[in-house]
Amino acid sequence: MNKKIISSTLAALMIAGSISFTAFAAMGNGTVVIGSKAFDLTYANDSDNASEITSAIAAGGAIYVKDFDENWIDNVTGERVASGLIPAVAYKNAKGETKFDAGDTSVADVKEPLYPKTFTSITNAITNTSNVIYLTAVDQYGQAYNIKTDDSYKVTATINGIPINKTEVKLTTENNMAKVTLEKDLVENDVVVIKLDKFDKDATNSSAKLISQVNTNFVVGKAKLIQLDLTTEKPITAFNNEDIIYNKITQNDGAKLTTDMIKFNIIAKTSGTAASDVTVTADLRGGSDDKNDIIISAKSTKAGTYEVTPYVGTTIDAEGTIKASKFDVTTTLNGVARTIDAIILQKLKVNTKSVINLVIRNAHNEIIDQNGNNITALVYKNGVLDNNLTVEKLDINGQAATTTVVKSLRFNAKKSGTYIVRLSVNGTVATRDVVAISEVTTLASIKLGNNIVDNSIIANEMSPVYRVLDVVDNTGDEIIPDTSGWTIEAKNKAKTSFASFASLVYYKHDASGIIIDATAEDAQGIAVKFDPTATSVRSLESDTILTVKVGNKTINSTDVIKDALDVTVRAKSKVKSITLEDTKISIIPGASVKKEIVILDQYGKAITDPTMLNVLYGTKTTATVSYDDRDKKMYITYFGEATGTDTIVVKSLNDQVIKATANISIGDNTNINSIAFTENNYKIYNDAKDDVMDQSVALTYKVNDGEIDVPTEAIKIISDSKLVTVTTDGSVINVKAKAGVNAAVTGIGSDTIITISLLTANGKTDSINLIISDDAFIVTPSSVVIKDTVDENKDVEGVQLIIGRDEYGNVVNETTGQITLLGTDQYGNKDIDVTNDTTWTSSNPAIAKVDVNNGLVTAVKPGKTTITGLYKEKICTVEVEIPEIN
Repeated sequence: MNKKIISSTLAALMIAGSISFTAFAAMGNGTVVIGSKAFDLTYANDSDNASEITSAIAAGGAIYVKDFDENWIDNVTGERVASGLIPAVAYKNAKGETKFDAGDTSVADVKEPLYPKTFTSITNAITNTSNVIYLTAVDQYGQAYNIKTDDSYKVTATINGIPINKTEVKLTTENNMAKVTLEKDLVENDVVVIKLDKFDKDATNSSAKLISQVNTNFVVGKAKLIQLDLTTEKPITAFNNEDIIYNKITQNDGAKLTTDMIKFNIIAKTSGTAASDVTVTADLRGGSDDKNDIIISAKSTKAGTYEVTPYVGTTIDAEGTIKASKFDVTTTLNGVARTIDAIILQKLKVNTKSVINLVIRNAHNEIIDQNGNNITALVYKNGVLDNNLTVEKLDINGQAATTTVVKSLRFNAKKSGTYIVRLSVNGTVATRDVVAISEVTTLASIKLGNNIVDNSIIANEMSPVYRVLDVVDNTGDEIIPDTSGWTIEAKNKAKTSFASFASLVYYKHDASGIIIDATAEDAQGIAVKFDPTATSVRSLESDTILTVKVGNKTINSTDVIKDALDVTVRAKSKVKSITLEDTKISIIPGASVKKEIVILDQYGKAITDPTMLNVLYGTKTTATVSYDDRDKKMYITYFGEATGTDTIVVKSLNDQVIKATANISIGDNTNINSIAFTENNYKIYNDAKDDVMDQSVALTYKVNDGEIDVPTEAIKIISDSKLVTVTTDGSVINVKAKAGVNAAVTGIGSDTIITISLLTANGKTDSINLIISDDAFIVTPSSVVIKDTVDENKDVEGVQLIIGRDEYGNVVNETTGQITLLGTDQYGNKDIDVTNDTTWTSSNPAIAKVDVNNGLVTAVKPGKTTITGLYKEKICTVEVEIPEIN
């Protein structure tokens, strides 16, 4: 065990312990707990007691110190701990020895066993629908008594003086109160008398002694809940994961209203949030003054604003549903830093920068952002501030962060040694000490790798080619040294220099993993960059071998560390073949046809430069060749100008013999063989009251099965202008219903079919039926899927949700995980949350249990289990793991 308390730490406390104090219900400030012993600092500081203190330490046990702010500190970790961790101890000071119970409390006085001396009914009235009576009690000392009913209680009741059968009077406990339920129909104006007796033993025992009793009288009233009165309690913005009281509902006199009757309709008002991101609950307040108030509380897992409407009824819109006033729940991310994640640095190299991520969390273990001016990094060596190690704060782009958010730190040592970097978030308790050890190394080798003889470098290619250097120091580690004194040359066999073809650069990978140039600050390494567009090589007509050399000094120096490789630069690309997808094209004036064209060079590689081609055409058509960067293909587009026939010739710009020919027929609409809508299955929502809610649909069509692109202005669109509005955009037809589905003037009713037709100039036609509906939005079971963000551990086969560790394997302070189901409704709306409409079960609740109504998974103990969600007939399963936390 760490015994550091017997050295300077204890001495410091002994000095501070000169402040006097008196112990009453708890041990005084300045107390040291060692195992089952506790000592006042003055007593511990007395040399006469040294052997006793030493013996207590040798006996073992946890060591805690109570500072002068009444905080208990763990001597090993230096962190604050709850007083509940303090064991029962024998406490000593100059006056003698006193025993304290566990949790830093005094040994309680011996009292007689507590019993309920006085009962009080907190139910003001009962009705024909509310037949439950609640009673509280105080003990013989006048303190609140927690009632736990057993055989020592006896309850009886009469209605209009006639005893009720004992099977119709139930006595249970709820929230430390006695709950009497009359399982009998009551009629308005019935007189009900309830008697509760408490005995010192089993009530049926003949020797049982009556301790206390209460009689309560009620006249049955007729109850009807007619409104929910919502009173503002605390409508303020709060942080995620924190319970806050927003409002309260006051009980109506005599009306039956329990917490389980109250439901909540929740609408997420912030983009990126869902109703499932907030939990709203109704709880009985309890207490003497507000005991009938029902408190509405909320707790969210995601920052945002949520509209909440409390109601009583089957659904929010059902007939007879009673609604309270709606209110907004607004939560934000707690931006106050509490902890900085541990940082473990590999050994640093002098003058070689090393970057590591910085993660800051709040009190709820959520990752939060902090600007550079809020973070301090102090460097110490041998306890003294030192500037031979610098720590730079970087943003997400690897740039210096001052007013921007810090995502990483860059360490750079000027001298070797062991440093302590003390990180802190200004004005908070978040601190972290990082050990940084640096050493001096020297460059040992530069390796360029194998010769380049393939077709990767072709003269006049647009993209550069990189060769990563393997740079190693004398310890065998790869390093990124300063290259300011390095040299590079590229020469052919005749020793002619090919300047600007090869250069030495720092590199990094972009988001797609492609190597690109970088600065020294954000470099991932060093590379030689070969530029096929350089003046010295871009016009090469034959293959040329260049020898490239890289050294840390002048190449011909005697002590230079260098390496060389041969690079074969292939002759520049030339068009070797041209292939058209189709050589017979039918078109009409004003329309276009787009076809693929494949151009290969002498290496069999696709040419993507349209300027290497020449397109010839007559007076009836025109054509252009273009490269589609998204498809990574070349296309030729033919445009009809006038009726007749024409020929399009595509030739190599440098070799007129290499060509391809297309024959074009431009007809007067006779070349349109067919027109058809792309899809014929649409259902559109049309609201009777709110036009903003109305949907529109975008229709597309194909002419000659997509062979010809004909603009909508060349097509006649037939529709009922009284019922729908039709607009066009290129080849897209947008349709929206004009009136509410129940509008008598138009006759549009629910699931009304409206026909939209297309007609070409030569009589080709097609129609589509649009169903205009006011049906409620219903998600189809076949479309329901698990929200992909549930997969926090994609690299582990079968496991989709891990509770207790993040995606990087770090331990996190979480005990729950949310599973979300999304689906598509009959109108095509996507990503609709149906989590709360799903029934959830766990195959092994001993590992993890799940809320049957909302898919919230709670960890129980380490292991794996399967969570199943049943949405209508659709079953979704999620593999859940609760890992061991070492």
